[in-house]
Amino acid sequence: MKSYLSALLLLSLLSACTYPIDTPEPESNILYTFHSVGAAPIEGQSGKTFELKMLNAIKASKIEAYKEMAEQIYGVLLTAENSVEGAYLGDDRIKMSVKGLVKGARVLKSYHEGDLYITELELKMESLPYLTNTQYSDHGTSVIKVQEGIYY
Repeated sequence: MKSYLSALLLLSLLSACTYPIDTPEPESNILYTFHSVGAAPIEGQSGKTFELKMLNAIKASKIEAYKEMAEQIYGVLLTAENSVEGAYLGDDRIKMSVKGLVKGARVLKSYHEGDLYITELELKMESLPYLTNTQYSDHGTSVIKVQEGIYY
């Protein structure tokens, strides 16, 4: 009985000296999906026939959708200028620009409602295998790291 208690005491002392081994948690591989919508008026397009105006509206709405997608991924550069004359705002200019490469987006829907032609795009980040390819990356790892959030 005494040896049993001694063994139990020794075992409890030895187990107190051990520490749990922390296994590193796998890096979070959250994959994002971006959605964008572009719209263009049909009647406002150049062209002699309705069909030609529709074709131009299709192109314009797709360009707008890609521009919105680039805004979500890369952000927007704003430049503002104000001038004041005699305590009155004389001139107020705001310029917005976006620049970036959008590759791998697909058209979800392309349709017209009333006088508008609408194009909806989707970009799934997991569909971009080139992001880890060194020919596209400055760092040899991932190119785009996106904060989680709602994008409009």
